[in-house]
Amino acid sequence: MNGISDSVEQLTQAHLRNVQQLAVFYTGHGDMYAINIAKIKAFIITEEIDITDTPTDTDIIQGIATIRGEPITLINLDRWLGYQSLPVNEYKLIIFCEFNHKQVGFLVKDMVNIVEKTTAELINSENQNSKVTYTTYVEIDDKNHLCTVFNAEQLLSDIGWTDINASDLERYVTRPINDDKLILIAEDSAVAREVITQFMKKARANYIISVNGGELLDRLEEIHDPSTVGLVITDIEMPGTDGYQVAKFIKENPKYAHIPVVVNSSMTTDAVKDKMNRIGIDGFVGKTDIPMLYNIVSSILGTK
Repeated sequence: MNGISDSVEQLTQAHLRNVQQLAVFYTGHGDMYAINIAKIKAFIITEEIDITDTPTDTDIIQGIATIRGEPITLINLDRWLGYQSLPVNEYKLIIFCEFNHKQVGFLVKDMVNIVEKTTAELINSENQNSKVTYTTYVEIDDKNHLCTVFNAEQLLSDIGWTDINASDLERYVTRPINDDKLILIAEDSAVAREVITQFMKKARANYIISVNGGELLDRLEEIHDPSTVGLVITDIEMPGTDGYQVAKFIKENPKYAHIPVVVNSSMTTDAVKDKMNRIGIDGFVGKTDIPMLYNIVSSILGTK
């Protein structure tokens, strides 16, 4: 386990090869789930951590764990997935993650393995189950087992970390966007698409949202005059063509290299940001961070 923990930063470099590395684990009831390794800061042995019960509005939150000297919200994935919770001491690991600049730990039964998957091997399943981003197959003991990548954006919404209401938009989106150039957006999460849609409408922007990077690039190549595109906003973790491939295609293609690219992702670790900055992106926003999104979009396109 120490070997895995020590290698998290190195493992994130899989993005250089346009594959996703998934940390595969067992829930308390033996189901196989996974999370993108790029979202993980460390694997922590549960018995080595002090956990404090705290009053919350949801039983999804197990309590507060002190990790590396900081209080971290601890999530019981079994409860969120609809299973009965096990005693805390039966969860061997905490997967310590960062989403949208917020740190959180997930209680899991045990680690299985870390596997590589191309985006083509990930099947988008959000339409069938809002708690599922992708399904894929993982080979364990020479047999293929169905593995589910859980929907972190939906989980964060369910605990109230991504709620955006009209008053938030009034407070942060103070003036409409001045430029009527087209904004192309790629986002596979329904939760995040709704937030971006509310933002774009409030900003009176000219925009089109695609559900993945491949669809965005298809639309871009259908546009006769690329100078009419003022901005591309892309998620990173998407099936088919992901955000790394979107940004790389645009920045390395002379026809489109003038178009600013802003990444809007819940993967906000330094390793992920460094990778995107090497591609040459023009901004990085934590997903659902409306103030930051407004600041970047208005700085690129201006406001009235």
